Amino acid sequence: MKKQLTGPMEFDRHVLVVEDDEFVRGLIAHTLGEAGFGVTTAGDVVEAGRAFDDCDPDALVVDIHLGPGPTGMELAHSLKARSPGVAILAISNYPTAASAGIAAELPDDAAFICKKDLTSGAVLVEAVEAVLRNSRLDIMDGSEIDSPLARLTTSQLAVLRLMAEGWTNGEIASQRGATLRSVEQMSHRIFLRLGVNDDARKSARIEAVKIYSRAFGIPDLGN
Repeated sequence: MKKQLTGPMEFDRHVLVVEDDEFVRGLIAHTLGEAGFGVTTAGDVVEAGRAFDDCDPDALVVDIHLGPGPTGMELAHSLKARSPGVAILAISNYPTAASAGIAAELPDDAAFICKKDLTSGAVLVEAVEAVLRNSRLDIMDGSEIDSPLARLTTSQLAVLRLMAEGWTNGEIASQRGATLRSVEQMSHRIFLRLGVNDDARKSARIEAVKIYSRAFGIPDLGN
């Protein structure tokens, strides 16, 4: 059963850890939690798929061998298709991606790490930070890389666009086939990353839409 150790409401970067070994899963989650990441864990592909929309992760740390059924790399490609900006860190008992037989399967912005190196928390954290940097560069062009929008995942950018089009959270959830709770959580994280907050004078939603509109213009509702 998945366990959310530190939730997306409190942390502005979130990692989904998919590992069938409970000890290794706990070690990774503890290390990343101590480094300031929000962490959700899953023990298999089914749990990971269910958790993905709810936690809207920035990065996926996935064991390439998850027992019977789809492999970790098949899961990674499936989730990458749903959210192109998600960063991928593959892990295995094999020493290299080549020896694990997945060198050709790794996305260009992904990375691989051997499980024996996970005993060094610094190595794990740096590996996650590295794939996060690569994924941010891939989804933003050069003119936008210094914008607060560069802190958002592609899913968050899509939701922010729908906000700019005037849709409510309920309507956004319906359009995306998501739950209202997951959209509310994602909206909170969008505001957190953009540095906007509700107060007596300003609406965080309006301020976020202003940032989006300055970068991309007002969305054409005909498209």
